Amino acid sequence: MNKVFNKDALTDILQIAIDLIKSRTVFIGTLDDVFSIMKIVNSEGGSLLHEGLTLPIELSICNLVTCEESLVISDTKCDVRTKHLQAIYDADVGSYLGAPIVLENGKLFGTLCVVDPNPQTFTEQEVSSIKRLANVLGTIISQQQQVIIPEFEEKIQHLDKLALVGQLAAGLAHEIRNPMQSVKGFIQFLFEEHNQTSSHIKDLVLTELNRMNELISDFLLVTQPTAPKKTLTSITDVMQATIGVLQSEANLHNISICLETDDYVPKLWLDASQIKQVFLNIIKNAIEAIGHNGKIAVYVQNKEDTVCLFIKDSGPGIPLSIINKIGDPFFSTKDEGVGLGLSICQSIIKEHQGFMSIANDYEGTVVSIQLPATS
Repeated sequence: MNKVFNKDALTDILQIAIDLIKSRTVFIGTLDDVFSIMKIVNSEGGSLLHEGLTLPIELSICNLVTCEESLVISDTKCDVRTKHLQAIYDADVGSYLGAPIVLENGKLFGTLCVVDPNPQTFTEQEVSSIKRLANVLGTIISQQQQVIIPEFEEKIQHLDKLALVGQLAAGLAHEIRNPMQSVKGFIQFLFEEHNQTSSHIKDLVLTELNRMNELISDFLLVTQPTAPKKTLTSITDVMQATIGVLQSEANLHNISICLETDDYVPKLWLDASQIKQVFLNIIKNAIEAIGHNGKIAVYVQNKEDTVCLFIKDSGPGIPLSIINKIGDPFFSTKDEGVGLGLSICQSIIKEHQGFMSIANDYEGTVVSIQLPATS
């Protein structure tokens, strides 16, 4: 939760509380299934608490705070409400002052807590000051939630719309493919009747129909990815086979392809043909990006429970203005590109419970792929 809010503002308020009360530890505690310290300022000699610490609510004295009043305990180890709680002794909490943080919608967010290893008598003015600071925190958190929550809701609605569009488009693609296959069959039949004079037209028409069919297949692979048929496979062997297929094309453009692997790379559960398709697409893109006279370096590394692959090229890199669009369906920088290649790659890697990213390197572009290793 602390990632959502302005850390500097929270720290400033906690520091003000320390200056006002002269206690050595002040923190914001959130209440949910557990009691969690969201933000803390702990001066020298303070209690043994730290940010991120979680305790069951029944072990926390903060659950004694209600939305109506603060909780003031001058000596926690003698007070009947807290002396039985082991957390008091583990965290060295001798005194406690807690004021509820209530949001503008009336919901209890948590507590602003002031503690010290030693017993301490809190004055009415100190209690009032902490209550006012807790009210300020409630206002700050409410305002930031009003900005953040609609933003998340808008993204969720956008994703829902994309999912619906994807389903409709996939259905449409199926409906287009069926009559297209029939048209292709009739065209082949008609041209066979007049093959003496129209063979070049036949080739042209069938080529375009095949291209349309490939486009629909690619589109369906993005919107409805095929479940991979996984077998225990050497990822290094798949990469070597891919490089072998593209080596002649790279040689024509005076581009070298180098492969470096760790001494030991475990076999992975994967669909070799799908992963090979990913490698073919990425390396082919690298060749096209370089143009002539360059280098493609491929690294395969074993990192604990993950196998990492890095494919680096010496091309011009990706303009910053479009780098965030790379991989989006139908976005392409090529004149004749459809913009589905990298989308398909991402879908395949995702189906393998992996992760793929594209970024600019100090010389060219680097594609990073992470795949879970076999235990």
